[in-house]
Amino acid sequence: MGGMWNTTETKDGAESSSRRMDRRTVLRGMGAAIVAGPVTMAQSTAAQSVTTIQFTEQSDGVFVTDGTLPVAQELFVFVHGWYGDDSVAGQAESVLGSLSAAGYTPDEAVAIEWPASNWWYFDAEADTEGVGATLASLIESTIDDGTTNVRLTGHSLGGRVVYWTADKLTAGYTIATIGAMGTAANGSTVCSGGVWHDGIGASAQTVRNYHSHNDSTVGSAYGWFGEPALGTEGADCAGPSNYADVDVTDSVGSHSEYPGDEQVGSDLASAIDTS
Repeated sequence: MGGMWNTTETKDGAESSSRRMDRRTVLRGMGAAIVAGPVTMAQSTAAQSVTTIQFTEQSDGVFVTDGTLPVAQELFVFVHGWYGDDSVAGQAESVLGSLSAAGYTPDEAVAIEWPASNWWYFDAEADTEGVGATLASLIESTIDDGTTNVRLTGHSLGGRVVYWTADKLTAGYTIATIGAMGTAANGSTVCSGGVWHDGIGASAQTVRNYHSHNDSTVGSAYGWFGEPALGTEGADCAGPSNYADVDVTDSVGSHSEYPGDEQVGSDLASAIDTS
């Protein structure tokens, strides 16, 4: 999803009606492609099973769940993107497989399933803030109960969720590692003055933003007129001191290929080892 207008996303996610209109044609085609095949998952070599926690929308923008995150020294959490509800456990297992192949296996693994199978893309995009707020509360609770390191990952709109999660954390709580893959957002969102800059700078030890110039899905919906698409080109700035763009163009051939990709898994495992 990368774009075709010059606009700045605000903290509340507001955008002009003209921008919404500009994106409709692109997103219709993009949605058809995603519905046809959201994610191609690699064979998992993960050592442990994945627990799925379901989020439901209680009211406009407010999400609740009956689940809790397990307490562990090493806790892996994965968040899916648009139309990724049904395949989230398999996506999480694919990411875990690439991490395991690179030498990292967490003590517990969780997949967050939120209602993203919404034909109207803008509603799903807007919901990522509320999902992030609920996930932030769950992370605070598991840290209070004794979890040491939270390794938070997300794909596509799930990348938006993990950045919102960092933004919503209460001061004093820290996510050890964030790995965002093909994030559906404009690059300026992580720059100084951008919607997520301060949150990810204050609430995470290490942030890796994986992008591929082959990701035409993100590139068709974000980042036009000099504004880079976060999941296609990365940011157009240095970002916070803990943030790094990682170009995986040589390895990731399309938007669906991030989960399970060897280069993504190797780099993320390395980032985890040093955080």
